[in-house]
Amino acid sequence: MDVDDQALVEALKESAAAQRESAAAMRDLAESNRAMIDLLAEQMADEVGGDEEPERYLDGTPVER
Repeated sequence: MDVDDQALVEALKESAAAQRESAAAMRDLAESNRAMIDLLAEQMADEVGGDEEPERYLDGTPVER
């Protein structure tokens, strides 16, 4: 291998390592976001009551019972 080939191989190794680090950081962020969503959903369910039937549909029309 000549010097250019070695430099290319080294650059590709560094790029692959950076991509692995980036993927790990994205996984950590996704896990953190999932935990935050679960926490917020739990808190909202406690505030709303969770088991009660809704009085209106999402478009604002009343639910007929």
